[in-house]
Amino acid sequence: MSSGRYFNRGVMALDSPYIGHVVRETEDKIIVFGEGNDRYDIPKSEIQMTSKNVLIGLNLYEIAKKYKVRRDEPLPTSRPVEEWTQGQNIDLATYERKYPKGLFNKGVRVLNEDHVGHIMKETDDKIVIFGDYNYRFDVPKSKIKEVGRNVILNMDINELAANYKVDRNAPLPTGEPLDKLAQEQ
Repeated sequence: MSSGRYFNRGVMALDSPYIGHVVRETEDKIIVFGEGNDRYDIPKSEIQMTSKNVLIGLNLYEIAKKYKVRRDEPLPTSRPVEEWTQGQNIDLATYERKYPKGLFNKGVRVLNEDHVGHIMKETDDKIVIFGDYNYRFDVPKSKIKEVGRNVILNMDINELAANYKVDRNAPLPTGEPLDKLAQEQ
């Protein structure tokens, strides 16, 4: 599990004062959501300095060339993946506890199939979505139209932005600080 040392910090390149912020940290890399649809999976070995922000020891062009990935790719995780083998007596309840059908890390889209982000936290009645342009949305689960490989919300992008956009640094719907996400990854 990651320590969350870099989580939610701004990220700078040698020639750019801001390229995005850290939304996920694994054992060996940081995941940075940048402006628009940019995402960079940057090895921690490229970090030159950390203070209030994280300085990557490369120019933005080099970062983009080496580490830019599609924003809607699944986010990496530090959680170990355990193999599950079917025994003689199948206990479905045990399987579901070990492999919950949670929404964590699923991509989120609106009715016209536009990608809006990834689910970073799920509560009993809400999902917390980190999206493009450093946006965060806290959306009631009642607004979910369907769940498959992605979560489809029963609204368009304008309704989402007008009604469910919150400050990215605001406390989670559970009242916990945002830093709690770094401990759950």
